[in-house]
Amino acid sequence: MKNRKTRIIMGIMVGLVLFSSSVALLLYLKQEKMKEDKGTKVEVYVAAKKIHKGDVLNADSLKKATLSKNYITFNPLTDVEIIGRYANVDIYKGEPVRPEKIVAIPPKTKQKAEATKQKKKEKQAQPQKTEAPQQVTKDTLSVALSLFRNQDTSLRSGDFVDIACAIPSTNKKTPDLFYTKYVALHVKIDSFVTNGNRQTKLLSYNEKQMAVKADSVILQMVPKEIKNFLAYYYKTQALNSKRVYNLHNYGGQLWMIKTPKEINTKLQKQKELLLVDRKVFKKQRKKHVQRVKISYEN
Repeated sequence: MKNRKTRIIMGIMVGLVLFSSSVALLLYLKQEKMKEDKGTKVEVYVAAKKIHKGDVLNADSLKKATLSKNYITFNPLTDVEIIGRYANVDIYKGEPVRPEKIVAIPPKTKQKAEATKQKKKEKQAQPQKTEAPQQVTKDTLSVALSLFRNQDTSLRSGDFVDIACAIPSTNKKTPDLFYTKYVALHVKIDSFVTNGNRQTKLLSYNEKQMAVKADSVILQMVPKEIKNFLAYYYKTQALNSKRVYNLHNYGGQLWMIKTPKEINTKLQKQKELLLVDRKVFKKQRKKHVQRVKISYEN
């Protein structure tokens, strides 16, 4: 009876030893297998959904996956290296994100490339416009509006004016007598200048809707007209500094007369006779000398 109990106890002990050995062996084999798997598999980021070319990669478009090392021929990228980059090609769902498939600069998509190509074709099809060199036919002269006795607020860019001057007589017997001469005829107004800015009108309005008058006018003139204008400009300035009436702010002695755009030939000829540099040729009168014949005969 005693031997039987001993045998049972021995059998239980042997069974426990075998069981514990089996468990230890299984754990060892599992650990070895895990080590082996760890050496043959790697974690990579794959596309969580289809990513189109040109799309920005973010956390929602990525997920982690464990793949065999045999299928990974590149160095796996971290999330920092992927997020914020652009897909250089289409990346399908579950496909690993490779370094060559992402770029830092947005790539040209097929649609954009086709649109650019189409625009280039259209541009080539259009006839090339060659800009003709600007033909300068007249010089421009900037003149202060304060020089003119009259200032017509209806004047605009493109209007034509005659410029005249009023000069007092040099005859001491008639000091109050003035004579008028044209300085320039049919002068085109190029533009007006207000506080350094070019305007198309003599009178303009600022942001507060207050009327602002131009400081100067830019006139298109030929050299001959500029010569006449400057000569009489200095002459009128000298007159203004000497005469008493200038103290009453009468302004200069230059006038702007608005004229039609189309020249009246007959009227223009009459005006040309009154130009300041018009030369009038007078016939020289022959001096009649009375000849006296003297006779010495008785």
